[in-house]
Amino acid sequence: MNSRDTYRPRVGFWVVLILGVFAWAPAAYPGYWQGLEGFTPVFNALQPGTISTLAADADLWRGTGSAAYILAQPFLMLGLPATATIRFLFAFLLVIGGLSVYAWMAPRWGDRAAGLAGFLYMLLPPVLATVYVRGSLADAWILALLPLALAAIAYYGLTVSPGAAAALVVSILWMWRTQAGLALLATVLLVLYALLVERNRIAGLVVAVSGVAGFVSLIPLWSIQRPAPVDFFAHFVYAFQLGDNGWTVAPSIPGWQDEFPFQLGFAALALGVLALWLWLSRAENRSTTTYRAFLGFAAIGTITLVLLSLNPAGFFWRITGLHRMLTYPWQTLLLAMPLLAALAGSVPALLPQLSRVPYWPALVGLTLLASYPYLRTDFTQYAPPDRPYATLGGHNEIVLLEAFLEESTDPPGAQLDVVWQTRYPLATDYSIFFQAQVEDGDGYRSIAQLDMPPHGEALPPTSWRPGEILEYRYELDLAQAAAAGDLSGQELRYIFGYYDWRDGVRLPVDGGIDDKLIFYGR
Repeated sequence: MNSRDTYRPRVGFWVVLILGVFAWAPAAYPGYWQGLEGFTPVFNALQPGTISTLAADADLWRGTGSAAYILAQPFLMLGLPATATIRFLFAFLLVIGGLSVYAWMAPRWGDRAAGLAGFLYMLLPPVLATVYVRGSLADAWILALLPLALAAIAYYGLTVSPGAAAALVVSILWMWRTQAGLALLATVLLVLYALLVERNRIAGLVVAVSGVAGFVSLIPLWSIQRPAPVDFFAHFVYAFQLGDNGWTVAPSIPGWQDEFPFQLGFAALALGVLALWLWLSRAENRSTTTYRAFLGFAAIGTITLVLLSLNPAGFFWRITGLHRMLTYPWQTLLLAMPLLAALAGSVPALLPQLSRVPYWPALVGLTLLASYPYLRTDFTQYAPPDRPYATLGGHNEIVLLEAFLEESTDPPGAQLDVVWQTRYPLATDYSIFFQAQVEDGDGYRSIAQLDMPPHGEALPPTSWRPGEILEYRYELDLAQAAAAGDLSGQELRYIFGYYDWRDGVRLPVDGGIDDKLIFYGR
């Protein structure tokens, strides 16, 4: 925007590339974090399908498509561990997102504004939470590809470059094959941006045609649709949470996922408000078409997408039926993040004094300090298997990572060691059953059994945090069975599972194949 930027060092670019390490550094720690989605990305990277099925809900709109794991395959083929591969992908997507915001802003807003916007984007709480709290690879891809598509539209508007058009097409198709629900909303956002800000009908047409092509590519998968895993309308954000400064999300409010931060971040909000004030208070800014269209779109788009995550928007979601596209209404916050970062990052361009030393470094430092509380995650050194041992529940709520049966003869008994994690907050305090059985005629007869809370009385299932790794040893006493002669010459069969203690109904195993796990002993 300023000709002087042509002769300035590209410090904004290097801030995004180098200081962006603060955003992705936690992904470089050894081990893996206990995100709300657990090891689901790891399992599906090892055995990718058209739509993720391992410890996941295979759903056309809400599920994770095959494109999310394309870049993982070369690393896995080279022998890199799956957990390290997924950690690398998360870090890579954070960097791509930040650089894409920079590329989007730089041609018209200058290096300093673009650098601040890109750096701010990587450190926005919802962006970091998507990686380190939720652990959603599909959503992380959207966070990388959406600003890349915005940059491609802007660059195409300036240069009519075939390369920019190609990048735009690939970004949109990739989004559709990663998570179709968010891709649909992102496509609408991109069409509006192309027409209202860039005022480029050809770019708008490219976006629309690419979106239609992405939709058509999913038609063969149309039958892969399932009921929602959670109640969409129980997960709206409360307005006060958008400015909350901690991780905790008022656990007393029913239906919410614990520890997912919905706040937009002090730096983004403060700089965004300042950008609007500078724009509206300065006649030279208001008269500039680029300022007016871009800032107006960024502000209105951010506010609209944030409002869609709040409870009053429930009427809109119901009458449009768009709630079928997403798992949670607050996923619209992810689409708002590039717009919010661009709005906040425009401050150095609106007030050129702020692009100089010491003011611009101070803005970068403020961004980092304001985001520091969110640069943490709950790591584990547990090495997961290549695929889950089993899943339980109608929506694979409980993922059994490992299960080991060991028998003892003195005294006679059996021990079952189980390691598991959940994918959603459980609404019921389920119990487990662990039974030893012998063959009796055409069926089996139980000779000993154990019924108890899965992790003892101190940690009921409704208190389990999704993604947290839990383990327990269940011990079955076979002394009475031995005294009764039930063990002599008999091959024992053991069954294990979960059930609702209120009505005795067992949870389905592996999508309904059975209602129990079976182990064989002596």
